[in-house]
Amino acid sequence: MGKIPRLVLWLCRKFARQDLQELVAQLQDILAGRQPEPQPRDDFRQEHPHYRDFYVDPLAPRTQPPPAPARTLDWRQLRTQYQRQHRRPLAPIRRAGPNPLPSRCCCAHCGAPRDFLYRNDGRHACQLRCKVCGRVSQIARRHRPTKTPYWCPHCGRSLFCWKQRADCTLYKCPSERCPHYLQKQQALHWNEKLLQKLCRTQFKLRYQYREYHFQPAQLAPAAPDRPTVDLTRLHRSSNVLGLVLAFHISFALSARKTAQVLRRVFDVPLSYQSVLNYAQAAAYYCHAFNLRYKAPLSDTATGDETYLRVAGKYQYTFFFLDPQGHHITSYHVAPERDTLAATVALGEAARTLPENQALRFITDGNPAYQAGVHFLNAHRTASQPPHTLRQVIGLENLDAVSKQFRPFKQLIERLNRTYKYHVRPACGFATRNGAVALTTLFVTHYNFLRPHLSLGYRVPIPLPELSSITTLQGQWNKILALALAS
Repeated sequence: MGKIPRLVLWLCRKFARQDLQELVAQLQDILAGRQPEPQPRDDFRQEHPHYRDFYVDPLAPRTQPPPAPARTLDWRQLRTQYQRQHRRPLAPIRRAGPNPLPSRCCCAHCGAPRDFLYRNDGRHACQLRCKVCGRVSQIARRHRPTKTPYWCPHCGRSLFCWKQRADCTLYKCPSERCPHYLQKQQALHWNEKLLQKLCRTQFKLRYQYREYHFQPAQLAPAAPDRPTVDLTRLHRSSNVLGLVLAFHISFALSARKTAQVLRRVFDVPLSYQSVLNYAQAAAYYCHAFNLRYKAPLSDTATGDETYLRVAGKYQYTFFFLDPQGHHITSYHVAPERDTLAATVALGEAARTLPENQALRFITDGNPAYQAGVHFLNAHRTASQPPHTLRQVIGLENLDAVSKQFRPFKQLIERLNRTYKYHVRPACGFATRNGAVALTTLFVTHYNFLRPHLSLGYRVPIPLPELSSITTLQGQWNKILALALAS
């Protein structure tokens, strides 16, 4: 039985006749185009994804021109072969003109000297014909200087500047015989070939490279704003601040529930706004603490992004996790899932890596990660190994890469679920600073305070200063003391 009959049977078991009639009416409106959302899945677009969506080619361009092709012919062997075939040697060319060829002139294909070369273009006197191999070459090959610093990794042609934008410059390969272009052209469906004749700009067939112009200030991860509350001059004791962070962050209680617990259990009259102010003040110092106390990295980092609501709109939190130590190596909150946000997260994940090592990033199919890896590799020296990227596509293992690296992707998905558990009680954020503050404190709790099952109920980054402290609020106070001291 197919999936459609099974769906019909399931609908008949779950819904009444009136509900089924309403469902059919809504489906007819969707098929007729009377409702903008939701839209039915386009199987043609899924099977033939050649439209101009944001896509980044996995191969980085060459920064040096390709070497000249090696000679595959030898004029001596060809001359010996000619003598065996015709039973006489191949005689040199007898010149009658007054203009001899240059002494250093030779065939570019077989290396024959000038005695076996003659001019092939009359009075222009710039093209040669070889008597040995019969091919054409130039007397003095002209190299026109190119303004682009990149060459196509597939065919070796120089890339031309296609578009100039404020954040990036786009380069494109112009070759009609590029293997990448020919492969993309052959993969077109016959419907797409008809559409290409009408709208050529709807298809991305040629190799392209985006050179981003990010400034160093743009590559810093999102940090909480400087607080108005001074933690060194609180009217409450430090134990109250530790209890606020323990209940609000470690036990994932909302600000109102945290204030209620402090008031009803510990007889501490504290408002929920004071809870938020204390948390944002602590996050300002914990952010620098998280960036300073980072554990040694392995050769792999898995990352993903998840969403949260800020002022009624979606924003995105990027995480990168070390699969070996199970600690968060990078976090960043951004309003868009663009290349800049992915580059910030990738750069922070590799910031403390030794210069002679490289990371293998494992992400989903978001093309912004590929562009970010290209940006990081472009700013590495020739002696440093380049970073690599492995993308796990979809929910099923349809390729070898997804099958091999699926366990790493599941680790970061489990981290996203833990993060959602701590963010959900907030029911969204009024400002971006609140989202950044809670994310920063979550990373502090996850790396230094939260026992991990895969590590034998040890924290991912143990601190010697916390080993003698048994209470959670005491550990929070000690972390804040270390952050304030540095």
